[in-house]
Amino acid sequence: MLRRFFLYLIGVGLGIIVSMFFFGDRDLDFSYLPNARTVKHLRSQEFRISDQALCQLNCIGLTESSFQKIFKDTDLDVDFSASDVDGQCRTYFIEVANEKFSKFNVDDCDSISTLLSVGVPDCECM
Repeated sequence: MLRRFFLYLIGVGLGIIVSMFFFGDRDLDFSYLPNARTVKHLRSQEFRISDQALCQLNCIGLTESSFQKIFKDTDLDVDFSASDVDGQCRTYFIEVANEKFSKFNVDDCDSISTLLSVGVPDCECM
């Protein structure tokens, strides 16, 4: 009985080694939940910033590249209850923690993610 168990473990070990050799180090992304799928979809598209959002970013001292870094690298939470997901073009309200702003609004239309506005209360942008 002990011999069979030992042979089984050797087989499993060899199987793992062969699998690692053939499949190697892959970049796997398990985005099965709605929040992760939505954020992954928005990040994979072309990204644009509207004039109003650019003005709001300037108010808080951020540039386009610094916001794009935040958008690509930070943990984002989509507020689906406040978002408009009906129709062809969808508008998502996304919350972010530990930044100069707490939320922003992104439009998803025609394979382009457009930053519409940033949640900055004390900014005079129209």
